[in-house]
Amino acid sequence: MRQYKKGFTLIEMLVVIAIISVLSMGISMLNMKDSSHSAYSAQQSLITAFYEARVAAMQKQTDVRVIIYRGKDITRRLRQVGVVYRAKGRDDMDLGWIALNDGFIMPQNVFFVPPENDFDKYVKLGKGIENSEVYKSTFNNGYTGAYEVVDLQTFPSRQPEALTDGSGDWYSYMFTSDGLSQNPGAYVMLAMGRMDSKGTYVIDNPFAQVGFVIRRIGHTIPFSGYDEMEETIK
Repeated sequence: MRQYKKGFTLIEMLVVIAIISVLSMGISMLNMKDSSHSAYSAQQSLITAFYEARVAAMQKQTDVRVIIYRGKDITRRLRQVGVVYRAKGRDDMDLGWIALNDGFIMPQNVFFVPPENDFDKYVKLGKGIENSEVYKSTFNNGYTGAYEVVDLQTFPSRQPEALTDGSGDWYSYMFTSDGLSQNPGAYVMLAMGRMDSKGTYVIDNPFAQVGFVIRRIGHTIPFSGYDEMEETIK
């Protein structure tokens, strides 16, 4: 009895291709969903840090800072966030700065967008992306004179540490003892991107940004999406 080799018909091949396409699309959508979730999770964690800083400032009646790492360690750069407060001794003697908690590190693909003057040091844009499409963080400290960069040798530390204003490895957003922001109207922006072999973040999709604005009274107001950022900031 003659045996025939059975092969795929054209219709069967088209069906298989269609199934593969649907599966691939589903996987891509899941990845996008996971990435988007990471960005919003980081945004909420950062908003919580600002809330904790404001409350601690009023409770302890002292200056408090939200700090974001900008140093040489690329595993933490623009992703490590902490809160430190000014410890005081008798007669309000300045003892140094102490970590309020251990802080946190944002997901690997999410990072703090540095201000315009530092942007090119740490971030580059993917093909076809305009600089104007990426919204940078600001500090709006011209009125208050608060420093946007500080140096702190150890974090987290439960012992008072010396803090230097004006230079160093940390960006700083500050609250005074009455809970007022020293960066009123500042934009705190987060972006999603990959890190290249040199430790530079690459933004391929600027429209996946999230962020919030700081009010004078210390509250934060998150942006609902890129459209709101575009309308508010521009």
